[in-house]
Order: sequence, then C-alpha cells, then structure tokens
Amino acid sequence: MSATQPVHIPYAKIFALAWPASVAASVTPLLGAIDVWALAQSDRPLDIAAVGLASVIFSLAYWSFGFIRMSVAGLTAQAAGAEDETEARAALVRGAAIGGGIGLILVVLQIPIGVLSFKALAVGSEASTDTFAAAREYYAIRIWGAPFALASYAAFGWLTARERTDYLMYISVFMTVLNIGLDYWFVVGFGWGAAGVAAGTLIAEVAGFFACVVFVLMVLRRHGGISGSWKHAEFFAIDRLRRTISINFDIFVRTVLLAFSFAWFVQRSGAFGDVVLAANQVLLQLFLFTGLALDGTAIAAETLVGQAMGSRDPERGLARYQSAVRRTFVIAGLASFFFVIFYWAASDALIDLLTPEGPIRIATQTYMPWVIISPFMVVIGFQLDGIFIGATRAKEMRDSMIISAPVFLAISLWLVGPFGNHGLWAAFSLYFLLRGATLVFYMPRLKSVFAADAKTMSAS
Repeated sequence: MSATQPVHIPYAKIFALAWPASVAASVTPLLGAIDVWALAQSDRPLDIAAVGLASVIFSLAYWSFGFIRMSVAGLTAQAAGAEDETEARAALVRGAAIGGGIGLILVVLQIPIGVLSFKALAVGSEASTDTFAAAREYYAIRIWGAPFALASYAAFGWLTARERTDYLMYISVFMTVLNIGLDYWFVVGFGWGAAGVAAGTLIAEVAGFFACVVFVLMVLRRHGGISGSWKHAEFFAIDRLRRTISINFDIFVRTVLLAFSFAWFVQRSGAFGDVVLAANQVLLQLFLFTGLALDGTAIAAETLVGQAMGSRDPERGLARYQSAVRRTFVIAGLASFFFVIFYWAASDALIDLLTPEGPIRIATQTYMPWVIISPFMVVIGFQLDGIFIGATRAKEMRDSMIISAPVFLAISLWLVGPFGNHGLWAAFSLYFLLRGATLVFYMPRLKSVFAADAKTMSAS
C-alpha cells in the first residue's frame, strides 16, 4: 500500500465507491420488477407466477456460483493493497475461467437440471399446470445465457476491487435499459409472456458480457497496459489455485444455503396458490432491491477492507480496516433508514405500478409491511458480508449460513401453520437478523489477523 495513503478513509471516497455499486447491484431486482410490470400490462398477468417459479432455478444456480465475484473481489483487492499487479490480473483469469466453465456445464446438463428442479418446485405447490408450463418455457430459453452471466461475475468482482464501481454501474445500466426495451417488445408487443421475459434476459446477459470485456480492457490500459504484467505461470499456480478453491468452496456452501433459503421462500409461497405466489414475487423484487441497493456500501467495504488486509504495514492496515468498517456502517445505516421511509411513503404507488388491478394487487398490499421494515432486517448481514469478503474469511461466512438456514427452515414450518403467508414473511425476516448476528460474533477474528501479521514482522 502506498505510504502516502491516509490512515482514515474519507467518507467521500466511500460514497464515491458505494453509490455506483448500489446502482449496479440494485438492477438485478429492478430487472425482476420490470419483468413483473411488463407481464402486468400483457394479457398473461399470471405469467408473473411462472417467472417467479423459474427464476428460483437461476437464483439458486447463479447465487450458488456468486463465489466467483466475491473471491475475485477479495483476492484482487488484497493484491492491489500489496501492489501486486500480476496477481491482480491472474485472479481475473482464474475467476473468468471458472465462471465460463461452470456456465457451460449448466448448459450441457440443462435437461436433468430442469427435470429435477421443477419436480422439487411442484412438491406441495398449488400453482396451476399452465403456470408450470410457462415456467419451463422460460427456463429452456434463459439457460443458454449461463456461460456469459457467470463469466461476467469475475469481471464484476475485479472491477469492484480496482475501484471502478462506476464501470460496474455503466454495464448494469446498459443491461437494464436493453432489457426494458426487449421486455416491452417481446411481452407487450408480441405477447410472448414468460418466454418473452426469458428472451430479453438472455440477450441482455450476452450483451453485458461483451460490455464487461470492453471495460476490463480499459482498466488494464491504465495499469501497465493490456499486454503488461501477465505471467501465464501464475494463472494456475498450485498454491494460488489452492487458496482460490478453498475460498470459493466455503463461499459456495454459504451461497448455496442463501439461495436455497430464497428458493424455499418461493416454493412455500406456491402452497398458497397462484395469487399469493404472484404477490410474493412482486414483494420479493422490492425486498431484493432494498438489500442490493444497500449492498453498495458492502461492495465499497470489500475493496477497502481487502486493501487493508493486503497492506505490508500491519499497523497501518489495521487502522484502515477499522476506519473502513466504522464508516461504511454509518453510511449503510443512514441508507437503510432512508429506504424504510421511502417504502412507507411510496408503497401504494409502487404496488399500483407493479401489479394489475384485482386479487394480486390486494394480496400485495396485505403483505407490503414486511417490505417496509426489510431494510432494518438486512442491513447488518449485507454489510458484514462485504467486510468478510474483503478479508477473504469465507469460512466464517459459511459457518454463519450453516447456522441460519436450518433455523429459517424450522421457523417457517412452525409459523406458516397458524399465521399463513405472514408467518412465512416473519420467518424470512428473522433469518436475515440471525445471519447478521452470527457474523457479528465472528468479527473479532478479523482484527486478530493484523496482530498476527505484526508479530510475524517483528520476529523477522
């Protein structure tokens, strides 16, 4: 780390990293909300439920492999903190190779994956046969984008660690605008329903991958040139690869359990029929929008904590780590308060925009209070995720989820009986609180890393 770099991180620097990352992160649920809006304007509004069902498969698959973005972000930030440009580039290559390879496997195995997934989603579900048919059509189209989507994850993490969250935002906004146009064209114009939503998403994912390539090349030009600092032997060096796999495996376990929890929520929503399933799909998009918009400060923490961990001066690194944790939490807390006020004031307008008149809108209004309070439920867990990713302490993230996910499963079964869908939302909210609490318990381990580094340096 540069000796001229200040110990205390300015709020302006954190905000400059956080706000573009918030915009970029929030477009994922925004795309879902756009899908809901387009279908609500069409003559197939119940396809909202179909997209909700099929999207679970991609959420489970893509989130399970979200370790690609997280591990690349953490490893690249630490390499940048140590001023190791060669390793920063190698982390990108490893991540892109892993993501593209996994995506190809998903395409090759799409038939057995689809059969098993829809059988699981059908267990205890009251969703109609037509809903499941439309969901299968959505899956069969969108699966072809998997290699492009997962390879892009590596670029997302790498751009974040290089402090180019603005590029991340440009890519995400480009994909969103493209998807909006394609949704309107395919769904409202052609009446393709769920298949139109899938086609629009597929095209946007492929286009987004090529946009990632362009922006990565732009960053490389500013860090030694496109052809500089490459050492092919470092791409898959055994020691570096072993560390990458270890981190990826722990984050993989953590993310599978997180994705399973969302899948369980949607699957249990189906037990209440098409109307509640569609309403929960609308509300889940708002819930995700909240969490991922708040994720901007977590992404800033990934970069800043990673740089502090990579510092060659443990004392200075510890001071920067503490500054990053404290100040990103301040911004995240203020943002969560803003979102609570926003949802409280705008809930009726949002529901009217996203749902057709009738039973789906009524059901959405009934359960909207859970979304209003959701920012307070998710902010601690999301922010601590960023801190632990930057520190590449994936084991603690894994253990936190191993505790939280089974508790959510048990509580949801207990509360749904007497309280119905309200019980499901209550269990979902408690799950996020527990996830944050377990990560708080593990926080002292991060500080101990600097003490160990200082002891090693003094001994040498």
